[in-house]
Amino acid sequence: MRVAILLLCTLASAIGFAGAQSEPLTPNSTAAQLAAHDLSGSWTLRIENLSHKVITTMTIRFAADQANSCMAGTWKRVIVADQTSSDKHFFPIADPLSYEVTGDRIVIGRNEICDGYLQLVGTVSGVAASGEYASFGIGGGTRLGYFSLTKGS
Repeated sequence: MRVAILLLCTLASAIGFAGAQSEPLTPNSTAAQLAAHDLSGSWTLRIENLSHKVITTMTIRFAADQANSCMAGTWKRVIVADQTSSDKHFFPIADPLSYEVTGDRIVIGRNEICDGYLQLVGTVSGVAASGEYASFGIGGGTRLGYFSLTKGS
């Protein structure tokens, strides 16, 4: 498990994720205080390719149910309510999706296929989040695009 965490941090740094390592969660830490983001309700998720063309749009909800993952952490289920995509292979809409929030860092993606991860990694700020979309595994990582997440009304 430690090797997987170290590999994740190394790969995330190699493909340019800012803040891949977070401060430990202690009851009074800044990260623990920020972890209380309100993720209730519906959210619109837009995933772009490297040219910033929107390929996939989804309406999602963040569930409190625990999700399976090959990676350490507290992963919870993402429920896809609606989706459209101009390329069904670009983002794994049909696969189980999960998320984890640590401080103001959010990770959403396909985390149940070991060493074949597809993840959106970004920063939550109020009722929005944005960041990068990447694939990674034992062989390395590749930036695939970008994402934005906004809370529905």
